[in-house]
Amino acid sequence: MKRKIKIVIVLVILATGFAVSACSNMRWGANAGVDVRFGPNGPRLDPHVNLDLYSGGRL
Repeated sequence: MKRKIKIVIVLVILATGFAVSACSNMRWGANAGVDVRFGPNGPRLDPHVNLDLYSGGRL
């Protein structure tokens, strides 16, 4: 039982290390706008605001 717990702890530490190294160059990206959807009752405006983490390329 102790061996399984140690294995799980080591795997969690490894996963945390990979996640932290993968997120080292993350940037915040914000986007806001309005979506227009056409339906049987006419056009409908749906506002949206997005806040994302972005890694790589340009925003």
